[in-house]
Amino acid sequence: MAKKTEAAPKMPPRSSRAAELMEWVNKKMKGHAQLKVASEYVLPFMTRRMHTGLLSLDVELRGGFPCGGLSQLVGPYNSGKTYLAWQVIRQQQYFKGDDVSVLLAMTEMRADRTQARLAGVAISLGDEDIDNLDRARAAAGIPKFTKEERDDLRREVGTIHEVHAESAELLFDVILKGIQDNAYHIIVIDSFGSIMSAAEAESKSLEEKHYSGAAKPITEFLRKMGSLLTMDDENKKVRDVCILGINQVRDAIGDPNVDYRSTGGRALEHYKFVDVFVQTGRQIGYEENLYTSDGTKKRWVQTGKEVNWKIAKGKAGIHEGGRGSYIFDFRTGAGDFYLDTLVAGVRHGIIQLNGSYINLPNPENPENSLLMKQGKENFIAALVADAAHCAKEGTTDSLMNLIRSEVFKKNGIYLEYDWE
Repeated sequence: MAKKTEAAPKMPPRSSRAAELMEWVNKKMKGHAQLKVASEYVLPFMTRRMHTGLLSLDVELRGGFPCGGLSQLVGPYNSGKTYLAWQVIRQQQYFKGDDVSVLLAMTEMRADRTQARLAGVAISLGDEDIDNLDRARAAAGIPKFTKEERDDLRREVGTIHEVHAESAELLFDVILKGIQDNAYHIIVIDSFGSIMSAAEAESKSLEEKHYSGAAKPITEFLRKMGSLLTMDDENKKVRDVCILGINQVRDAIGDPNVDYRSTGGRALEHYKFVDVFVQTGRQIGYEENLYTSDGTKKRWVQTGKEVNWKIAKGKAGIHEGGRGSYIFDFRTGAGDFYLDTLVAGVRHGIIQLNGSYINLPNPENPENSLLMKQGKENFIAALVADAAHCAKEGTTDSLMNLIRSEVFKKNGIYLEYDWE
């Protein structure tokens, strides 16, 4: 008689085995590894972005630099990379007020707060600096600062910390702790290009060679950063800090369509959300008559420059290839955001050109006009006056904000800039 074969034990369905695995991971790993249903993971970059104030750029960035990751401002020296980082801080001060929290991780020099103030950032000068300026003014026969002027020089919105360290490893430890604790809305690393490893810092001679330099600590930092940003914190909340890394191209090239190199190598390529390539364009200025030893001659006086930008890499809903430009005025130390808003408004159909007239229709009643002026200069002057009036009245109902809101709406961008 044939022996009866026993049936193989029936395996539980894969879904049950996956559920058991989830329970095991979350019990045994004690937070060092997290296994959840995919929909339970929050994507901070979906709704949280860091506005730059340049409407043309913000549209291409789908509202601004994404939170919950690293983005890079890269380009040749003196092209306006740090200025754009200051603008991101300025915009968050506008939206969040005293709740904004910023870390400046500096590797090249101390943060230039005078440049930041020209960019519109409310950041304080120290009492020692103000006193030194006062003495210099007195020596030049200029009246000392009034109490109101000193108060303005001390004005700071939100929390702005600045960190320096003797080596990349120490600096990155501070940054990683800030990311782990979700202590900041914005962390600016200025810059990757001048980071020095501990071995280089401890070198007793400039002739000592250090192979790999800062590449190893940068790679280790990026891996740890990636781990923290993909894990929820101890309160089971997503870490939503926006990290802006400033980097300088190592090859003198004229277009990011050509491959370029920057500090950080392949590791940085993998871990960044966005690459915004910034480059100086044409000069802005005029010719004047100048008396010289050879008589009166024409001389070019530069009053500003065109700054070209291009998105060379994009993730988090951002596509590479978007490009544009804005005008930076040396006389004010600031970009022309009003002109950029006008250009973006016309391009996206929110502002209309009617012959020599420029018209901003009322979105609620397009037959009526909120602003109509003849010529670009008059239209921009009206935007400036309206913004100044709204700032004085403490309201956000400016025409600039309306244009931005309508352009975003036209492009399906819906964001809240004020969150904890």
